[in-house]
Amino acid sequence: MDGHAGTAAKIVRAMTAATSIRREAAISFVINAVLSLAFFLGLYSNTGRTLSWIEPDGLALDFVPQSLAVALMSALVPALIARRRLGNGPPLRPILLRAGLFAIAGACLGALLARVASGAELPAIAWSTALAGKMLYGGVLGALVATLALRPLLATASVSTRKMHR
Repeated sequence: MDGHAGTAAKIVRAMTAATSIRREAAISFVINAVLSLAFFLGLYSNTGRTLSWIEPDGLALDFVPQSLAVALMSALVPALIARRRLGNGPPLRPILLRAGLFAIAGACLGALLARVASGAELPAIAWSTALAGKMLYGGVLGALVATLALRPLLATASVSTRKMHR
């Protein structure tokens, strides 16, 4: 390829990768918001009562497992899908290690949020507000992690990312 054709091809690949990342981030947002809804209903049922951040409800402490699970799955699943679609993507080990690091970072973020929310002595929160907040948090965290996990994977892919659109 000459200089201009090579540059044009790189721009097209970058645009395709960016589109793929945005799509996967949006999918991750929806999936993690729905999963947050399901786990919230499992933990707090549909009572419509107010929930406390600390005992007896432990709404703040729930940030730890939620953050860990969302970070792990949002890093792992989109990366595995991208690896399969790219054909000769990176080996599995780096993807698993990166997902593990995202899970640890997610757990640390959840612990920080739990500590801040518990220490702030926040008043009880309406059930519906807590649900909306947990869904929004799960969705945003999932979209962010999916984006961060896919960028290096697609940036270093040696084949065209057009396969990501299948």
